[in-house]
This record gives sequence, C-alpha cells and structure tokens, in this order.
Amino acid sequence: MRQFINHKSKFWLFLPLLFVTLSLSAKVKYFIIPEKPADYLINEYKLPTAELYGVEEHVELFCLTFPMLKSQKQNVKNPHVDCNLVLLSVLPDLETNSNWTEINIDSVKSDIITDSNLKRLFNLNTFSEFDQKYGAKTKYFDEYQVIKKRGNKYFASRHCLVQFFAVRNRPSVFQNSFGTINIEQEPIKIIEMEQIFKKRYPQSKFPVYTIGDTPYDYNSFDFLRDRKEYLSKVIKLKNNDIAYQFWTYTDWHEHDDIYEIDRGIDRFVYLPGRGIVGGSFDFYFYFNKKKLPIKYTDFMNNIKEEKVMLAEGL
Repeated sequence: MRQFINHKSKFWLFLPLLFVTLSLSAKVKYFIIPEKPADYLINEYKLPTAELYGVEEHVELFCLTFPMLKSQKQNVKNPHVDCNLVLLSVLPDLETNSNWTEINIDSVKSDIITDSNLKRLFNLNTFSEFDQKYGAKTKYFDEYQVIKKRGNKYFASRHCLVQFFAVRNRPSVFQNSFGTINIEQEPIKIIEMEQIFKKRYPQSKFPVYTIGDTPYDYNSFDFLRDRKEYLSKVIKLKNNDIAYQFWTYTDWHEHDDIYEIDRGIDRFVYLPGRGIVGGSFDFYFYFNKKKLPIKYTDFMNNIKEEKVMLAEGL
C-alpha cells in the first residue's frame, strides 16, 4: 500500500507565500467569475447528467484559458498554440437539489482569491517550477467555491472541483506529466490500454477498473510515475468543430467514505480555443451512488465505453 496516501495529511508547499496559506486554510476561499476578464478567456458550459448518472441534474463548467504570454491572448483559439487551463467544475448537490446559495459578498471579502492566485496555484499543481518540491495532490474539492453575480445578488457554489491542465501539443515521443493535454499524442482507448497492461502485469487488476476496491485490494500501481491523460479519439461536434477526447490513467485507492478526488474529470472532451466542453465525474457520483438509480455495472460500462457528458448544444 502506498505509504504517502493519507487523506489527513496537508499539501505543504511554499509556507512563506500568502497563496499557500490561503490554499491550506480550513476556511473556504472564493473566486468571483468576472464579467470581462482582462488577459484570459472564460467559457461556461452545462453538462446534463441524466444519461450518464441517471439523475436530472447538470454540472457547470467554468474553463479559464490563460495564454502562455499576455500578448498571445487572441491566439489561444489556435489548436496548436500552448496555453494553460484552470477548470472550475460546479457539481450538483444531490441532497438539496440546489447547486448555488445566495451569499453576502461583504462577509467573504477577506476570503476571495484573484486571477494571480489561480495562476500561482496552476504552477504548483502542474509541476511548472523546476526548482520546487511537489506532492501528490493536484486537485481541490470544496476548498474553493465559485461566486457568480446575478443581477444585484451573489451566489456561491455548494460543491466545486478545481483542477489544472497544461496544453502542450507535441509528438508522443515527448514525456507528458500528469495534468497535460496533448492533442498530438497517438490515440489509444481504455480497452486497448487494458490489453497492453494485462500482457505486462497478468496478475494485476487494470488500475482504471479498480472502482469500488479498497486500498488493500490493489497496491502495485505506480501512482506518481504512471498517472497520465491519454488521448482516446478525435471527434466532430454538431457544428463540425473538431474536439479531442481524453481519459485519465490512474487508479481508485481511497476508502468508500472518502472522495477519490485525484481522478477529477476522469474522461473529458477538449475543444481548442474553447476549453473543456464535456466530461465525466465518476469520483463524485460513485461516492454518492446510494442517491443514484444506477449500479456498479453501469459505472463500469461508462468507463469501458468511455462515455461522457457533452455541453448542451454540442
């Protein structure tokens, strides 16, 4: 069993920095969605959950696309231009059926983070600074919430996942660290990877299929070395835009009473210039499986068939 996996441990990095103090605080921090961002793009999408998870709900995605340089802002729509993505996913509250709650903006002013904070967190979670030490954690669930302004009122999300992607397009011969979107990879499907894995490790269970297992059932996955996002296929959307579907190679290693946050948006669709427009959140819905009409076999089929939710209209 991996000794460093401990849900009670903290992700201590750069203690002198104000931002790390923010990220490690027990108090929730908030990011206000700006109406007109200065030097990056924001795209918002709603993903209906009924087909994949059996409940009439939706996931809201806020995809922030930052150019590598400020002067490249208008060029991030070019599919071959490298950029940085921050994905804020508002997940449905299956208890209250209310995904947002009205707040007094003055009461959280001291807990609001800025664009610069997000950029800093991006660097810390995509291994972007060569002279620093990194931990296993790269995603944040319910440590940050989104705030949206509607009219004169402000509303905060109830459940939010924050994660980061570096878009770095180049041939497969180059290494891709965890959190990389590379549309120039050689495509490989989950079932194809399973066959390769079983030839090399015939006595081991394919990591992606370990959903529902306990940490003691499976312990040979090389967690830090092997995690990766694989390109699965190129797809054409309704408007003839070309998008790219990915799946995440990582295992399930937490107990049933803990969210498998490391999986994040474990299958997703990336549309250059518009960010992530679809995906799946098995870590969240499997944890709440008792509230759903689908069973273990449905989750497994969704994984093997690489099913995703697509944004409305796409």
